[in-house]
Amino acid sequence: MNPTPHIIPSALLLLAAFLIGCVIGYLLKRMLGPKQAPAKTAEPAAAPDADDTGLGLLSAPLEGRPDDLKKIKGIGPKLEAVLHENGIYHFHQIAAWDEHAIAVMNDRLSFRGRIERERWVSQAQAIVRDEAH
Repeated sequence: MNPTPHIIPSALLLLAAFLIGCVIGYLLKRMLGPKQAPAKTAEPAAAPDADDTGLGLLSAPLEGRPDDLKKIKGIGPKLEAVLHENGIYHFHQIAAWDEHAIAVMNDRLSFRGRIERERWVSQAQAIVRDEAH
């Protein structure tokens, strides 16, 4: 006589109960769980922090038109948008950065040395100089 003839039906019933429990839990979480926060809309640059001194951040471009920051080698359309989100719209802002400002922007943009490597400040200074003449 076989002592375990009921193992397969019992295992199938346990599996079915587990799957039903998963579905019920998922549905309850969707209906009663925390609601997802609404998507953030673009906001002007926040009020300056203590680390922001020397960055020359703006809440909007001067005269309503930002400079084409893509003229700086290493800045593409996406990076330009990120700079705008962080209050950088003009070449003169980048040209005025010192070591502290570069370190703060490297942290804000999650870059490690990219600004120095690609010489953004000297490129911006050259563009400002050329525009002045």
